[in-house]
Amino acid sequence: MDNETLLELLRCHSTPGDEGEVAAVLAREWLDAGWRVTRHGAYAISARCPGGASRKPRLLITAHMDSPGFTVERRERKSLYVLPLGGAGFQGKSTPAILKTAGGKVPVRLHCKADKEGRRTYHFRDPGTPIRHGDRVCFAAEPTISRKGEITSPFLDNRLGCGLLCEVARALPADGLAFEVVLGATAAEEFGGFGATVLARAIEPDLVICLDATYESPEQRVLLGKGPVLTLSDASVLISPAMRDLVLEWFHRRGLLLQTEVYNVSGTDARAFPKVGLPAPVLALLIATRGNHSPAEVANLADYASLREVLLRFAVDPPPLLEA
Repeated sequence: MDNETLLELLRCHSTPGDEGEVAAVLAREWLDAGWRVTRHGAYAISARCPGGASRKPRLLITAHMDSPGFTVERRERKSLYVLPLGGAGFQGKSTPAILKTAGGKVPVRLHCKADKEGRRTYHFRDPGTPIRHGDRVCFAAEPTISRKGEITSPFLDNRLGCGLLCEVARALPADGLAFEVVLGATAAEEFGGFGATVLARAIEPDLVICLDATYESPEQRVLLGKGPVLTLSDASVLISPAMRDLVLEWFHRRGLLLQTEVYNVSGTDARAFPKVGLPAPVLALLIATRGNHSPAEVANLADYASLREVLLRFAVDPPPLLEA
């Protein structure tokens, strides 16, 4: 595995609607691997497996490029106040952040205040550089990897998924695939979900694997280091018991780890595909994390490696989901 690409992705400034840095890394990695890259406006980017289209079913493996951040709302004296885009938050009174302006990136200290009702406001002191209404702020990223293989950084949701798109592009075999494989990356999953709708209509897949991060949940026995997580239900996807059993059996027969989760809230880009009228089955395969949407999210790289293996094996020898 190439952790350097993952670390590069984690250091990108990529808030909802401003995902150009992550898109540039993905395009470079896909092109270097020989894939054909297509940009779908500002909403998505995709790549097709070398060899072109085929009569095989089309498998789309997708991840979102954005992470929650902040946008400049107003100035009050020597402070700039920002609004969250997505569910970004942090413990304590302040945290290091990066302001992105037309003139470049500027380190700032992002402060949080809560009123008596618990409503939070965020601001930073004017760094003395030209700032425009709508400029973006994100947490400062300095990823670390422990001896236990745990990675700590902001934006694991969902640079882990983007990193896996690069891994698949490099490692997928040229022959013996069960699908025409398409890789896709979307904008604004954390705020509006616009990108996945555009990607769904552009690709029209027969089967979708949606990569994302999820929550560690001891109550559901979803733990770091115990393998990928299949979402059985949330606000964006519902997996029937019959499809669940097909997937579980496929993992079991191959000796691959899999955890499952159920929610009736939250969600991923999975919602976009049935929403635009596509009958494609959608599997949300996620990586468990701790501290979601904070400056110090934590994941286990063993889960990242396990999901990489799953994707490569799935493309060659999938469960019979299209026959179900």
